[in-house]
Formats: sequence, C-alpha cells, structure tokens
Amino acid sequence: MEGHLPTQAMPFVWGDFNARGWAGDDDTSIYALDRDAIAAIPAKNGMLAFVWDHDDPGTILGCVAILQHVTLGAFTGWRAEPVADSFYRGPKPAHLGDRLGA
Repeated sequence: MEGHLPTQAMPFVWGDFNARGWAGDDDTSIYALDRDAIAAIPAKNGMLAFVWDHDDPGTILGCVAILQHVTLGAFTGWRAEPVADSFYRGPKPAHLGDRLGA
C-alpha cells in the first residue's frame, strides 16, 4: 500500500489515468472522468475530489484532485488536476462496490 485515502469528506470520481496531459508536457491533469458522477455531485470549479482508477484485483490507485472546467481546442469539459503528495494505491474502499468506472 502507498499513501492514504483522504480523511476529509469529498466525492470519489472514476478517472482514466491513461488520459492525462492533454494540455502539454507539464500537464498531469486527468481528462477522462465519469460524467455521471461529475453531474451527480454537482461539480464546481475548484472543488476537491478523489479521482481513482482500477489497479490490481481488489485495489485502486488514485489521488486528491482539483476539478476544473476547461476548454482546450475542441475539448470542453472537466479535468482533474492532481494535488501534490496525495497519491494512493491500496485496497478498494467498500463504498465503491463493484463500480467499473465511466
């Protein structure tokens, strides 16, 4: 296990950690997010969320991230900018159940 799950209350949103960096070389933001989860929150610019993806069976990886609504070329939507030192890899929390993501 690496890191810790967040202790403060925040929404958990699935994100594809392979869909990163669309704005350029230094961009670590995650762009493929669960639209239904974002709409259900409802998301607001600057709010924190724990963005997660599946890892090994029964485990997830994720991080606390700042949600931002952006337009980059033809893309308009939400991205999640990771917060430094918030990475987690470990057991999947029970409240995520069998969710498969987006």
